[in-house]
Amino acid sequence: MAGGKGRRMGGVEKPLVKIGDKYLIDHVLIPIINSNIEKIYVAVSPNTPKTRCYVNKTYKKTYKECIKPVNVIETSGKGYIEDLNEAMQYFSEPFLVVVSDIVNLTSKIINRIIDYFYLIKSKNPDIEALSVMIPKEIYPNPSLEFKGLVPAGINIVSPKYGEQKEEIFVIDELLFNVNTRDDLIFAENLLNQKNK
Repeated sequence: MAGGKGRRMGGVEKPLVKIGDKYLIDHVLIPIINSNIEKIYVAVSPNTPKTRCYVNKTYKKTYKECIKPVNVIETSGKGYIEDLNEAMQYFSEPFLVVVSDIVNLTSKIINRIIDYFYLIKSKNPDIEALSVMIPKEIYPNPSLEFKGLVPAGINIVSPKYGEQKEEIFVIDELLFNVNTRDDLIFAENLLNQKNK
């Protein structure tokens, strides 16, 4: 999901905010490309025209030999839920949704999430969705919290409208979303520690 207005980032398209030597969207797309995910779609909107150009140029060219092309799809940019509903038409089975502002995502984490979803679904076929959460005590200054858990910005949803029977997956690793300028500083420090 890369079509938000990014108001809190000073007018810069949030997926194209640079952290370290990569843009935020690179920190998400590269692990996805290297995961078990087969088809990759980036949902952009009129709010993110530079992101659309960047993804088309970089990921069609750089990963040309990659057996997993990165496809760009257009949404209206009215809001996260509206854009997600518009993106559903591209899917016929449950799909992973990832926000474009997670700085420390890995392909290993993505694969764990997918494996967990299918394990739970094998035990309870009625499960249609998965919400990935992080314990509040390991997340610095969360902007959202539900019963001691912070949304990671990663979900698996089924391609149907309306409420879905959901399971929660609490991951014991910090997945950090950049939402403010202060978050940028924390994210840079987090990546510096990771690279040492």
